[in-house]
Amino acid sequence: MKRLSISLAALILAGCSASTPADDGTVRIVTSTPIWADVARVVAGDLAEVTSAITDPNVDPHHFEPSAADVARANEADLVVVGGGGYDAWLYQALSDQTRVVTALPLVDHGTLAENAAGAKVKVIDGNEHVWYDVEAINVVGQDIAAALPGASAAKLEELTGGFAERVAALPARKYAQTEPIADYLLAPSSWKDVTPKGFRDATLKEGEPSVADLARFLDAIKAGEVEVLIYNPQTKTDMTRRIREAAEAQGIPVIEIGETPVDGSGFFTYYESVIQDLEDHA
Repeated sequence: MKRLSISLAALILAGCSASTPADDGTVRIVTSTPIWADVARVVAGDLAEVTSAITDPNVDPHHFEPSAADVARANEADLVVVGGGGYDAWLYQALSDQTRVVTALPLVDHGTLAENAAGAKVKVIDGNEHVWYDVEAINVVGQDIAAALPGASAAKLEELTGGFAERVAALPARKYAQTEPIADYLLAPSSWKDVTPKGFRDATLKEGEPSVADLARFLDAIKAGEVEVLIYNPQTKTDMTRRIREAAEAQGIPVIEIGETPVDGSGFFTYYESVIQDLEDHA
């Protein structure tokens, strides 16, 4: 990333990118989601104006379709911050110049991360794109933003995320299942075991629809007491996930909601802390 950061810093020092219409010297950062916007704001502070393409907390970023204005804004930005891995390809693949992109995962097509994981800056779990719940990924992106923006610092970002991984690692062992693999990176430091039926997990990893048989196996696992905690993504809810949640609740199994973005509109770091608190409360 050093070469990319140097070139990005050179662009900014030269007076922002050539495509930026304003000449007021304002550094403009566009991000794919509010999460990366929060990361960028912490690192850049008053040095940049940060805008997220997605602003509605109820939107599923997997299927977001940027407007012409979103694409134009990103192409005019000095820096574009994404998670990569195909998750927000709708933004970075619309850029005329990808040298201004800061990312944790390779800028690949959706669904191809598993075979392109070697280009990632963090460990990739089963081709999973939900990398922003990985503290290391958050800090790597923050450091790259700081390297590209003279005067910026990732120190406050590292302070905000400090202790997150340690708290997760301290959770007592549990068996959990997920309606969508949102918590892979979050729970990686822990001794929790994902017992989501393989067919169901594989389908959701590929943003596909699990089969009726996959659902039946999930419901059977819940009824058999094989699942101690259910991780539920409210932003990818379907009739199928509703049935899974209802089955878990009927068995008295704790349900922990973890969204693609903060579902209550709060800042990412506040939301991340609240998710960890939920895990601790139900562990």
